[in-house]
Amino acid sequence: MSLDDNIRDNDEVYTSHDVQVIVDDRTLAYLQSAIIRFVEDNGRSGFHIERQNPQNAVTGCDGCGTTSSCC
Repeated sequence: MSLDDNIRDNDEVYTSHDVQVIVDDRTLAYLQSAIIRFVEDNGRSGFHIERQNPQNAVTGCDGCGTTSSCC
């Protein structure tokens, strides 16, 4: 995930609460039924993606190296 204002032809653009979320076509399937929140906690802040459909969870994760559905 990154901040970017370059919208490509194959990107989907969603607006919620006056914030645009731009998702490329490869990532869109992973974010179906997800909630994206900006969280500030204990001096740290960032985006939190919460999946609403456990059937879409992956069984492996290249990001953290675990074999759970954390990603």
